[in-house]
Amino acid sequence: MASISRLPGKAEILALRLLLALVVVDVLLLAVNVIGAPSFLDLDQERNFPTWYSSAKLLGASMAALWCWRLEPAERRRGAGGLFWPLAAVLFAVLSMDETATAHERLAALLMSGSAGVSLRTRLLGGDQLKDAFVWPVLFAPLALAIFGFLLYLLWERMREDRRSLILGLLGCAAFLLAMMLEGPAVYTSPPVAAWGAAEVARYRLFILVEEGAELAGTTLMLAALLLHGVWLTKVSREEGNPAGS
Repeated sequence: MASISRLPGKAEILALRLLLALVVVDVLLLAVNVIGAPSFLDLDQERNFPTWYSSAKLLGASMAALWCWRLEPAERRRGAGGLFWPLAAVLFAVLSMDETATAHERLAALLMSGSAGVSLRTRLLGGDQLKDAFVWPVLFAPLALAIFGFLLYLLWERMREDRRSLILGLLGCAAFLLAMMLEGPAVYTSPPVAAWGAAEVARYRLFILVEEGAELAGTTLMLAALLLHGVWLTKVSREEGNPAGS
C-alpha cells in the first residue's frame, strides 16, 4: 500500500465539517433533554426530531457503505468478500427504517402476547405488562450479537489499514452495544411501573439519557468511520494512479 498523504483534501474537509455539525446536534439534543425537552425533542419519545435524525444518520451510513464499495479496487469486490459492503448498506437501511417504525418493539410486543411471553414477563419483569416494551434486548439478543459480529468483521476486514476509520467504527460498535445493554436494566430492576415515584422516574430518565446518548454517539461514529474510509479509499486510488473502483 502506498503511503497516504496526511494533508486533508476537499472531500475530507467537507466530511469533517459534516461530522462536526452532527456532533454539535448530538450534544445539543442531550443538553436540551437534561434541562427538560418538549415532546418534539424528547429522546424518550417516538416519531419526533431525534427519531428522524437518527434514522437519517443510519440512512447516510447505508449510502456511505455503498460509496466505499464503489471505491474499492475491482479485485477486492470479487468473490464473497465483495458482498460485505452491500450487506452493510442493506443492514443500515433496515435499521434506519426500524428507527422510525419501531418494528423491533412492535414485534417484541407481539411475541410477549403469547404463552412464552407470559413466562418471560413473570421471570424478568415481575409480571408487569407495562414493561413489555423494554424486553426486546433479551428477545433479539442472538440477532443483535450476529449483527455486532458482522460489523466487527467488516471493520477489521475492510478498514484495518485505515486506522482512523477502524477506531471510529469500533467505538461506534461499542456505543451501540452500551445503548442496548442499558435499554432494559433501569426498568427490569425497578418496582412495577404503576408504583413509580419521583425517585424511580428520575432513575429511569438518567438511564434513558445515557442510553440515548450512547445511541446518538454510535450512529455518528459509524457514519464518521464510513465517510472517512471513503475519503481514504479515494486518496489511495489517486496516489496509486488508479481510478476509484477500477
